[in-house]
Amino acid sequence: MEACSRQLLTLKALLHSFGESTGLKVNYNKSMMVPINISREKLQHLARTFSCDTGTLPFTYLGLPLSLKKPTAIDFSPLVNRCERRLAATSAFLNQVGRLEVTNSVLTAMPSFCMSTFLLQQNVIDRIDKFRKLCLWRGSDINARQKLKATWKLACKEKGQGGLGILNIRVGWESSTSGARMKLC
Repeated sequence: MEACSRQLLTLKALLHSFGESTGLKVNYNKSMMVPINISREKLQHLARTFSCDTGTLPFTYLGLPLSLKKPTAIDFSPLVNRCERRLAATSAFLNQVGRLEVTNSVLTAMPSFCMSTFLLQQNVIDRIDKFRKLCLWRGSDINARQKLKATWKLACKEKGQGGLGILNIRVGWESSTSGARMKLC
């Protein structure tokens, strides 16, 4: 939106009207105004008008790194760290079926959410796949040296084809880098 006080007041009136009709209220103290090419003085004036704080780029919104440039692999390190923490926190207490469910529903959902907005770099997908494999085959014991029960490629096949039905997040990466439309299988 443009840096215009009138537009901001109109937006605030719309939000107030929405709140009156639904019973919901906007918490302006939790809101943040992020400037792009406006002066510091104008930003402060607009933030006072809207009763919110100011922020700067880059920042994280809903776990996604937002900035004016393409995100790098480092920008996705919080995602990789969340996958690693989830592995350590849950898989020690689960049997093989539970670990399969965590792999599919949690450790696949987190990168899928990011992939709905950004194309993840290959090394980010490799690190996330490492934690998904560890969760499925070894639980939280990342140093265990037991023989794998099946290859990852086989585990990613559909159950009807003899696999475990694990979603292959690489398929989305491979198809989007080859110019095809991105799709998770």
